[in-house]
Amino acid sequence: MPEIVVEGVSKTLGGLLTLAEINLKAGDRDFVGILGPSGCGKSTLFNIISGLMQPDRGQVYIDGRDVTGRMGRVSYMRQKDLLLPSLNILENVSIPLILRGLPRKKASVEAAKHLHQFGLEGFERYYPRQLSGGMRQRAAMLRTFLFSSDILLLDEPFVSLDAITKRKMHAWLIDVFKVIKPTVMFITHDVDEALYLCDKIYVLSDCPTVVKLETAVPFCRPPHGRTIVDPQYGTIRDQVMAALEI
Repeated sequence: MPEIVVEGVSKTLGGLLTLAEINLKAGDRDFVGILGPSGCGKSTLFNIISGLMQPDRGQVYIDGRDVTGRMGRVSYMRQKDLLLPSLNILENVSIPLILRGLPRKKASVEAAKHLHQFGLEGFERYYPRQLSGGMRQRAAMLRTFLFSSDILLLDEPFVSLDAITKRKMHAWLIDVFKVIKPTVMFITHDVDEALYLCDKIYVLSDCPTVVKLETAVPFCRPPHGRTIVDPQYGTIRDQVMAALEI
C-alpha cells in the first residue's frame, strides 16, 4: 500500500472549479515532485492532503487509513520560513515538541539533538534576522521534521534563494534525507530542480486542474554539483516541458 494516496479529489474555491479530479500517490520514502502553472491549485492540494482543507469530493489515504480532513499526520512547510522573529533558532525549532506537550526545557534538549544533522549547530542562540536565507530554510525544515518525521509536504521551499544557495541546499537536502528517510511531496516550478531531486513527477494542468503527466525519474542523482548526464534526461525533461506547455 503506497504511503500517501490522493483519490478523486476535487475542490471549488470562490465559485471556480480549481481541482477537477486529482489522483496521485507517493510510496514509502518516495520523493515526489508536483509541477504546474501558477494558480492551478498546487497549494490547495497540499492544504487538502495536510487536513487543513476539506475536499468537495475524494479522499486522502495514508498507510491505508482515510485521513481526509484530519490534521496532524503530515508536516507541511510553506514557501516562507515563518520563523518567529522574537525567538532564537532553538526556541523556534522546539515549537512542535512543546505543542506535543513536552516541557520547554525537555523540548529544547530534544530539538538540540538534531541541530548538527541540519547544519545548525552553533547557531541555536541566533535569531532569524541574523541568519542567511539558506540557514533560515534549514531551521524551518528542522521544525517541519519535528512535527512529523516520516511525511513532509514542501511547498517551494527554495523559491526565494539565489541559484548558488539553492544548489547548495539541494545537496544538503539529499544528504539529510538519506539519513532521516521521509516520504516527501515537493511543489516546485523549476523543472531541473524536480529532475535533480525527485523519484517521480506529476504535472498538473491549468484550472480546472487534472494530472496531465505522471513520470518516473529513472536516473540516479549525480554527485554534488555535477550535471545530470543520463541520456534519458533530455527526453524526460522535454516531456515535462511539453506537459507544462513551455
